[in-house]
Amino acid sequence: MAAKLCLAIVLLIGVAVSSAQQRCLRTQGRHKPEPSQEGLYDCHIYNENSCCTHATTRVLVNSSGNHIGNFVWTKCLPVSAACEQYIKNEMCFYYCSPNTYPWAERISGSSEIAPEDVGETYSGVPICASYCDDFYTACRDQLICVTNWYTDWTVVRNPATGRNESQCTAASTCNTFGQRFGDGKALCNGIFGNSYVYTTGADCLVMSFPNGTSNPNDAVSARISSSATSVVNAKISLALLSILIAFMAGFMNT
Repeated sequence: MAAKLCLAIVLLIGVAVSSAQQRCLRTQGRHKPEPSQEGLYDCHIYNENSCCTHATTRVLVNSSGNHIGNFVWTKCLPVSAACEQYIKNEMCFYYCSPNTYPWAERISGSSEIAPEDVGETYSGVPICASYCDDFYTACRDQLICVTNWYTDWTVVRNPATGRNESQCTAASTCNTFGQRFGDGKALCNGIFGNSYVYTTGADCLVMSFPNGTSNPNDAVSARISSSATSVVNAKISLALLSILIAFMAGFMNT
């Protein structure tokens, strides 16, 4: 009996110290269960390892619609091509990136903007300061009517499409990105709620990289995930060892 218990605890410790693998957000919509190679319609940088499907990226190509799902980002005036590309980069990153799993967290419900996203989202993903600054520069003179694209919209039904869509609130006004945010830090830390954090240093992700090159976010997310997993595993291992020691002490005294 004692030998079997010891073996079981040793096996549990072995499982605890195993490293985390890449995975996709657990949602009921556009994320695949696990990342894999995909012939994408857009977001081509994720072709080799993607959490999204061909169908999901197809809606990003229609620049005249400027929407994905129920979210429409041209409520003041159409944004410039350069600014629109950064917005699409974020959409591609959310739906397709296999690197956000270290920051995944459970959510209890859905929104009318993204009703399919039930299960998990992410928060606090570190985005490289240089990328945020470039995002701000590309969009600085474009118009926007809300500051937080996750919470500040009014959602109404569009009779032409039959969809619920994001709309400016009655009290909002169209201001430039520059007027609303002032710099890349405020932009990344605010426009998508608490999803991202403007980050200096090496441990940060980017939302775009040259097509056909390896994903630079792989190493960063693996390193951060491994560090977090090591702390948790150390606590689990110590707890299991304590149980084993206590059991063996009791066994020896019987």
